[in-house]
Amino acid sequence: MKKIFALTAMSSALLLVACGGGDINLSPSTADNSVDNSVDNSVDNSVNGGGGSNPCASYVKNGITFQGQSDSGDCFYPASFVSSNNPITAPLITFGDINDGVHEFADSLFIGEDIDATAAGNGTRIPQEGEGTKLNIDAGVTMVFKQPTSYIRITRGSQIFAEGTATAPIIFTADEDIDGTATEDDRGLWGGLQINGNGETNKCHDGTATGSGNGTVSDFAPTANNVHNCNQVAEGQPATYGGNKNDESSGVLKYVVVKHAGYEVIDGNELNAVTLNAVGSGTTISYVQTYTSQDDGFEMFGGAVNLDHIVAVNVGDDSIDYSEGYKGKIQYAVVVHTSGANRCIEGDNTGGGRSDAFTPTTNLIISNLTCVTSDIKQDAGVNTTSKGDSEGPLFREGAYFQMYNSIVTSNAVDMDSQECLELDNSEGPETINAAKEGISKASSNVIACEEATKASGATKGAFDLVNWLAGGGINADTPPNANINNVIITGADIPAQSLIVDGVGTRDYRTAATITDANGVVIFDQATQLTDVSGIDAYFTAPTYLGGATAGDDWLNGWTVGLSAPLNP
Repeated sequence: MKKIFALTAMSSALLLVACGGGDINLSPSTADNSVDNSVDNSVDNSVNGGGGSNPCASYVKNGITFQGQSDSGDCFYPASFVSSNNPITAPLITFGDINDGVHEFADSLFIGEDIDATAAGNGTRIPQEGEGTKLNIDAGVTMVFKQPTSYIRITRGSQIFAEGTATAPIIFTADEDIDGTATEDDRGLWGGLQINGNGETNKCHDGTATGSGNGTVSDFAPTANNVHNCNQVAEGQPATYGGNKNDESSGVLKYVVVKHAGYEVIDGNELNAVTLNAVGSGTTISYVQTYTSQDDGFEMFGGAVNLDHIVAVNVGDDSIDYSEGYKGKIQYAVVVHTSGANRCIEGDNTGGGRSDAFTPTTNLIISNLTCVTSDIKQDAGVNTTSKGDSEGPLFREGAYFQMYNSIVTSNAVDMDSQECLELDNSEGPETINAAKEGISKASSNVIACEEATKASGATKGAFDLVNWLAGGGINADTPPNANINNVIITGADIPAQSLIVDGVGTRDYRTAATITDANGVVIFDQATQLTDVSGIDAYFTAPTYLGGATAGDDWLNGWTVGLSAPLNP
């Protein structure tokens, strides 16, 4: 792809400022917003905006038209068009399909005005659903980011509508990927996608005795001069999320692939491939893949956004991570660890140093997950990660959960693995207590791993996770429950091949038609032993197979990436 752009002298200078001369600058200088490309007579407007045949995105601000620069089929957007210090606050902007061209950004793509706690406290209205800027991205569009610190940020009240198709997905990626130099070891080449919503987070006080603050006044209630008082600071550059609208819509992501994202600002302040901060259930997240990210693939901080048909491949940290009172649902998820990685799922109610009992309480319901671990330990493997060992789901820090119709296994020889399902009482007893009390549930799951289960924490007592999965009753710390049809395959029962069509040693993810142990005995009948999750919540559909996908319903085929290469962990 040709990537030479005809820049004006002024926009070239702005580009150099935004790139920092090769240095990473988390607080770049404010761009000159006075540039009026529509009347810049130093170049042809058909190339530099304002009319003619220019297909690049444009918007009007203070009576001035700003438009991207078109050259050789691509569109380039300098910091004078948009940046971390120069967000687009016009009512609407659209990035259209430019055939084989790409939309390339010198800096971040920040959408909407961020109203922080100070501004909100002084009476500046916190934008609600649809009151901010609307970002439209057409099917087939590729958005490219040049700097590691660049990312897409959607503020509260603003919305993103990125609706691709199976034959024309929308791609968010880094410059090196388009150049053809990026490999699976190139995680964190740019930031990723961050959406900030007005949903609830337990970092805000709910006005109860178990809330995270003091007194009986809830941060979710309207104040004398604003719609609520819930204003939390997001990771990355300062941005604000939180509110009282768990049903709010922040837009649509459909058939979207996010590649090489997850730049880590500092340890503990990372940009994930897709970050959903207090995003509401009115938002659609469907057919979305994260690929080769340094930090998490999908991370939800509070809110109640639901996700379906999601894919995470070669994610350096957790593929699905959530906390802060997240109450969403997920159906049909495929996670494949191809080398170094951390957990398929990491579910927390709070975080280190905060009470695990804070409300509102995290409670994910997930059905039809396929989690394929790699048995690669921290700082090992071809594509290393410092985030931890490759593991299956971990529920801790007071999180509640329900898991149904799912497979957790390993693509390593003999299904060698680290722990494939773990419950951890970390700073309090809440996580395992929820399992004892029947709040957390698990039915119709198959775990086939060398180290299948683990229960940990000083307060776990005699809780027996294997017995809990089988319906409990072995002791007082594992009372009887309603869990059924869970199968654990370990030791000599591990089959010669996996539960996946092409077996161990591959990147395959499709559930086998017949699930047997090492002796060929069927140990889970997909015709009779699935749980009908449509009766648990109307969001779900009744499944017809175990796990995330099958050969007969291979919804990943044609639009996802990274699943056909040989496995070289």
